[in-house]
Amino acid sequence: MLKRLFLVPTLVLITLLSVQAEGTKLLHQTIQSIEARLTELSRNASYVTANGKPVAQRISFFNEEDLALPVGSKVRQIALIRHGEPDLRKVGKFSYREANQFAADYDSVGIIVPDTSFFNIQNPNQLKVFSSSINRAKATAQYIFGINRETIISPIFREFESSMGHHSPNIRLPINLWTSAARVKWVLGIDRQGAESFAEARKRAKAAARTLADASEEKTNVALVAHGLLNRYIQENLEKMGWHVVRNGGTGYLGTTILVKL
Repeated sequence: MLKRLFLVPTLVLITLLSVQAEGTKLLHQTIQSIEARLTELSRNASYVTANGKPVAQRISFFNEEDLALPVGSKVRQIALIRHGEPDLRKVGKFSYREANQFAADYDSVGIIVPDTSFFNIQNPNQLKVFSSSINRAKATAQYIFGINRETIISPIFREFESSMGHHSPNIRLPINLWTSAARVKWVLGIDRQGAESFAEARKRAKAAARTLADASEEKTNVALVAHGLLNRYIQENLEKMGWHVVRNGGTGYLGTTILVKL
């Protein structure tokens, strides 16, 4: 009798574990299929151009009709899009004063607008768009999704802050060296000049990721137009929440990473 009492719950447990394992396997297979499909589409996709130069490959969210999905499943998708190239001079060497002015201009200018949008929206009624409050991101969102698309603009999606600081040598350097040095000092907490700390910025990215995930409960397709470093930490937080990267667009201008969750 005792053996039977022990055997029944053990069999139930084994069955539940088996069902769970099968469900996990099916989930991974579905994610891999979506990733393969997007990779196939990217391989054959054309590019949009700006001033005659290719700048971004045409992409879209995964279309559920392109693949047989498990019965009853719903695919939620989030696209993390970096802004387009700011319409700003970046060549040559800059003094400390000029680098400070560049940083200010970088947050105020528009972008070099490509000829057409690179993002194809197949189901506009199932799309919710978010944007950073910084001008280069707002201009990019308008370029991609059009002026009539409702866009939620919030400073929670602004780029991680940094500062050139008060103290700097009297030399001229390429602008990428000035901005890289400013970022390193900021991460180390040196001469922040009132900018948020690295820890505060990561906390903000976590809240931003939650905002996007919550929005995907209402609309299955969510797009954010923001910034390279912020998007990286949003992606990291989404992955911790069970989202899967099916398209890694890199960190260049208009780079677009797509994550899915079933």
